[in-house]
Amino acid sequence: MSLFRFLSVLVIGGLALACASPAAPTPAKQDVLAHLADEVIVPRYQTAADALNQLQAALRALCAQADPAQLAAARAAWRDARGAWMRVQAMTFGPATARRARSLVAWQPIDPERIERALQTREAVTPEDVREYFAATQRGLGTIEYLLFQDDDAVLGRVGAAETVHCQYLTAIGDVAAHEMQAVLAQWTGAEPGAAAYAEAFKGAAPSSLLDDAAIAEAVRTMVFLSRALIDMQLGAALGVADGAPDPAALPIGLGRHAVADLRNQVLGMQDLYLGASGAEDETLGLSALIRPLSAETDAGLRAGFQDALTALAALAEPEPDLLWADPQPAENAYARLKTLQRGLNAEVVSLLGVSVGFADTDGDSG
Repeated sequence: MSLFRFLSVLVIGGLALACASPAAPTPAKQDVLAHLADEVIVPRYQTAADALNQLQAALRALCAQADPAQLAAARAAWRDARGAWMRVQAMTFGPATARRARSLVAWQPIDPERIERALQTREAVTPEDVREYFAATQRGLGTIEYLLFQDDDAVLGRVGAAETVHCQYLTAIGDVAAHEMQAVLAQWTGAEPGAAAYAEAFKGAAPSSLLDDAAIAEAVRTMVFLSRALIDMQLGAALGVADGAPDPAALPIGLGRHAVADLRNQVLGMQDLYLGASGAEDETLGLSALIRPLSAETDAGLRAGFQDALTALAALAEPEPDLLWADPQPAENAYARLKTLQRGLNAEVVSLLGVSVGFADTDGDSG
């Protein structure tokens, strides 16, 4: 080859390389964690804290003026608070778990007999009573639901006035739940006196920081455990997928008829973590940003999986206790879509990110 030809090949080859689109770089794990903490997790906890404060205000308004309008407003505020709480279930690693916040905010199941006994045997109920002496089954959003969503006349008759034991109990439960959610948020943000912000530790910006891989593993494990709970232990068990024996009690329908809304909000919370709370590829710094460079096919499948699952859930009406089994096809379709999403999370995400979970926690691949 002549020198001229050799140089021409080098120039042309160099131009071709310069014009080629470079592969998108893998973002630093710390950048992903910082985005998740600042733009996803803390804002979601802020929304939940605000919703619980608004619920507490609505409960006080109902007790100050017991009429149908105030009851409707209190029920609407309860639905907003429950929805916000369900959406942070994928983010309950860190302060919420350490504080056992669920026992004060939304324990399931509740114990109606103990609730009624407390109303019948106590002359007064304070937030201190609820926090220190009442069981988890007698407080939180589940107990508020029990007290709010009975027959309208019965609820209004029992509320009566702000000084009744019924109202004291209702507002005390609301106080405790709202205070606990505010405390969890304060630990994330560092607003709690004398405490470092957990958000700084989570994103690797504090002396006591988690390692990047440990923080990512926390988020992934929480999603894996949550997917197993809501898909296998709730919807799947309600449909009798594993043994052919439907168990209506496995799905927490509740007096407020919130089973489908719960499923949807929990899936949305997982999607928030995966996408970084944005569906646009060029904006997100969620777990997707770490998965995509490792396997674009897996990332595309998970994105589609979230959308398919949410679409299937949108086709479900909130079931009465017996209607789900009278016509199970829409619920079975939602289960199938959720199961596909679960397999992607439990197998692909866990494997690609090198997260260690027990075999029993990823056996959602079966069935």
